[in-house]
Amino acid sequence: MSLPLPEGLNPEEKDILLTLLKLGKESGKRLRSFLEGRHGTDEHPDFKGRRELVTDADRESEQRLVQGIRKAFPDHAILAEEGVETPAGKVDREARICWVLDPLDGTTNFVHGHPHWSVSIGVLKEGKPWLGGIYAPMLGGREEGTFWYGSTLAGAFCNGMPMRVSRTQKLRDAVVSTGFSYNRNEEGVNTNLDNFGRMLMEVRGIRRCGSAAIDLALCAQGVYDAFWEMYLQPYDVAAGMALVYASGGWIGDLGSGEDPLFGSEILVTNGKLQDEMRPLLQGKDCS
Repeated sequence: MSLPLPEGLNPEEKDILLTLLKLGKESGKRLRSFLEGRHGTDEHPDFKGRRELVTDADRESEQRLVQGIRKAFPDHAILAEEGVETPAGKVDREARICWVLDPLDGTTNFVHGHPHWSVSIGVLKEGKPWLGGIYAPMLGGREEGTFWYGSTLAGAFCNGMPMRVSRTQKLRDAVVSTGFSYNRNEEGVNTNLDNFGRMLMEVRGIRRCGSAAIDLALCAQGVYDAFWEMYLQPYDVAAGMALVYASGGWIGDLGSGEDPLFGSEILVTNGKLQDEMRPLLQGKDCS
């Protein structure tokens, strides 16, 4: 499947986005083959936290992405989750452009054969979300899967079709999404359960798919009207934030005042619901 690019891209944006699409598709297809070869489950997961799984496929995906980026753009910086080819969770160098990679977002889903997992590739320009691509090989009812991608300056697409955030005006009519952190059993952590309970009474419905990247992509597409979560990392949200901005959405925090990209709490809406949602939500510091 050849994916059209947004109109109005400059040569630099075009080159980077074409590489992003190529690497994302190759990595996603490899992950799908890995999963199908194990009949739907990864037989040898490791644990890097009480619930946070790491797989051979996860590490291989990151390695392939990093190597592809370094070959195409040796001067660009890379921030990747697993630390296979770069320092774990740290930018490998200073640069104007930085690729932010989650080679397998939704690892627990992947391990258990659930289709909600993705390859998430964000590109920052001078520290701000700029380009993004999120590829979900098992979603969409088609062999090619679903690829959301775009530029904050030129718009966003889903499998070649332009997308925009929803037009929902009132929270009572909204379908929203959230997630629950892996560290939820640790002392002093906001479990998000109180937020969930308050929100549940005010909205049409809440969804929880297990991949923050897909949640953000579906907000950008207008499937979800809003999303919130805590204790996320830049590689969880960088690509999705670019898509939300490209689709006309709004992004903020849950009261910390921190940058949602690096502050580990995020609220995303279609630009119409944040004033109703914010009083219902408490962030990391819920004391």
